Amino acid sequence: RTWAPVARPRIPKDSSMGGDDREVAIPILARKPLSINTPVSLGLAKAEIGYSKSPSSSTETKDQSELRDQKEKLEDSELKRDLIHIVFLLVISGAVVALNLLGMLTAIPGLRGVVSLKLFTIKEIQKLAKTLSSYAKEHFVRTLTVQILLGTWVQTFMIPGATVLNMLAGNNFGMWTGLATTMFYNSLGSVFLYLISRSVGRRIVKRYLNDRVESFKTLFQSRTGKDRTGFGTLNLVIYLTSLRIFPFTPNWFLNVSLASLEIPLSVFIPSMVVGLLPYNYLAVRAGLFFQDLASVKIVNTNVSVVLVAVAALGLTIPSLLSRLRACWYKEAQGPSVDYYWKQVRKAHQHDQK
Repeated sequence: RTWAPVARPRIPKDSSMGGDDREVAIPILARKPLSINTPVSLGLAKAEIGYSKSPSSSTETKDQSELRDQKEKLEDSELKRDLIHIVFLLVISGAVVALNLLGMLTAIPGLRGVVSLKLFTIKEIQKLAKTLSSYAKEHFVRTLTVQILLGTWVQTFMIPGATVLNMLAGNNFGMWTGLATTMFYNSLGSVFLYLISRSVGRRIVKRYLNDRVESFKTLFQSRTGKDRTGFGTLNLVIYLTSLRIFPFTPNWFLNVSLASLEIPLSVFIPSMVVGLLPYNYLAVRAGLFFQDLASVKIVNTNVSVVLVAVAALGLTIPSLLSRLRACWYKEAQGPSVDYYWKQVRKAHQHDQK
């Protein structure tokens, strides 16, 4: 590179600058190419190049805003992709369930005269229950298959109507067969919802339910602690089971939040099965007298009273176990053998390092 002829600057003789510094300073002042031969010249050259190429503060903020916009666009595109996946699963599974349900309903003789347009009133549901009970006696396998498909679909995609389905199971199949059926499709639907929330629904939960999930995490960590081995796992299972028994806790929210908080299936499944058992039992038992009920609200009221009492007892168990554990460790004399073995392993690892 050639520079325009510039008068060579002069440095006063009485300056304390050394010979090496003079060789570096004069070309910089004259805007001439540097021959980097010394450490001092290297530092000055880097400083000059960095100063000439450093962006202004406005450019930095513009770059940061562009990066932020790109990140938000990427998150929005991933969120839309997850929503498309969930809608696709909902539509495909709903089509399969609808085909089986419509095929069964069209095969029932005289169904059009029984069911009117006001399908969701208690009288129409009772008429439908009476017709289905007589049909289920003749076509047990087909009715059971449709009941399991419909119940699993409702539980997986958080669609209202699980209480009516549980009562219809008791009406169609009796006490114990109906209870086994409701436990199967409710448990299966809860596991499906857990897996969907853990795989493709994580971003959706973070976008729309992040505050509720974080507050729930703080709540159950304050009650159960952060220990997830041995006693801590048992404490967590008891607490989550009591929350499911409690009738005012949304079952879908527990499935979604526990998946987002990465609670393992070894804790999720036992708490879910035991927690759903009392409500399903009472709902199926009410289905035995479904044709004589005046309103579904009566069932919900009686069920709620019993489940609140059971849940209140279960919610106190973790705190009692924590206090008993604290008293037990206080009464223990000295450290245990496991404590000494841990110290030996730590010393051995330290010696290896």
